[in-house]
Amino acid sequence: MKTNINKTQDAGWNIGPQTLLPPAGASDVMRTSIANTPQPDVEAMQQVAPRTKEEWLAVITETDAPKEDGLQTLLAQSPVSVQNDEIAGVPVFKVNPAEVDPRHENHLFVYVHGGAYILNRGKVGVMEAIIIAQRCQMPVLSIDYRMPPEHPFPAGLEDVVTVYQHLLKDHPATSMTLGGTSAGGGLILTATSKLNELGVDVPGALYAGTPWTDLTKTGDSYITNEGVDRLLITYDGLLEGAAHLYAGNKNLKDPLISPVYGKFHDFPPTFLVTGTRDLFLSNTARTHTKMRAAGVVADLLVFEGVSHGDYAFEPTSPESLQTYAELNAFLLRHLQ
Repeated sequence: MKTNINKTQDAGWNIGPQTLLPPAGASDVMRTSIANTPQPDVEAMQQVAPRTKEEWLAVITETDAPKEDGLQTLLAQSPVSVQNDEIAGVPVFKVNPAEVDPRHENHLFVYVHGGAYILNRGKVGVMEAIIIAQRCQMPVLSIDYRMPPEHPFPAGLEDVVTVYQHLLKDHPATSMTLGGTSAGGGLILTATSKLNELGVDVPGALYAGTPWTDLTKTGDSYITNEGVDRLLITYDGLLEGAAHLYAGNKNLKDPLISPVYGKFHDFPPTFLVTGTRDLFLSNTARTHTKMRAAGVVADLLVFEGVSHGDYAFEPTSPESLQTYAELNAFLLRHLQ
């Protein structure tokens, strides 16, 4: 009997209502945190769709403002110092641990914050950088790159490349890591592609935490984890709007916007992290697969029950401790 391939490809599966319990396979800390999280409201999130520059700025301010308290709490608990600086006209923050591991004495972690390319402006963008500096006991330089609505693509990419090239004057490429989570993870991948294009030495290692590598709604987890991911919740609405705001008039599948459509030849060793409830699970898996096919050394850490970036937002959880311990071991293996 012949199968109608086209009909089969176009057909979808209707998965009926199901009850998703807190993940029994996750740590007690993570499971309790998830159990205490109200069920995400997909429809409400889909209605968050700013249109004008003023509406976007209002949403950004409203979202970022409460993070200041979390930053102060983290600083009070972390033996690190944070100093404002500027490199080649780009604002940066130098995050230094109270004690540097001698093995990292000559290493530098160049951090690029996430936030859908629109959030975490200024100092609130250094929170994961603080965790990395403390857990890995190495100096971190966080780039406060330009973002929409004032500065769409390629402004942020240009800032990251500019800062990195300036750092090469005092730091061998093999001694530096370029890393970030979410949009930051996507941006460090596009920056690496750009460095290869320019013939500039790429860093010794990359950290791509649940990277936003496809700004289109492509990948199973955009569907299967909608309403399951407790942070991102859904692509429709704010996330889709941010994707188009960042890209401006460019195609979302431009490899310098969505790096999963690019080539990964000549990329340095890369450490990736995601979770089974992550809306970007497919982004991370597809990127890892393409990297391995290109011959890149790429390690992938996948946690049960973890939503987008939970390893950073639940810093006392075993999942968080393991993430940065494995990241540190990875860096020690590959940095020179």
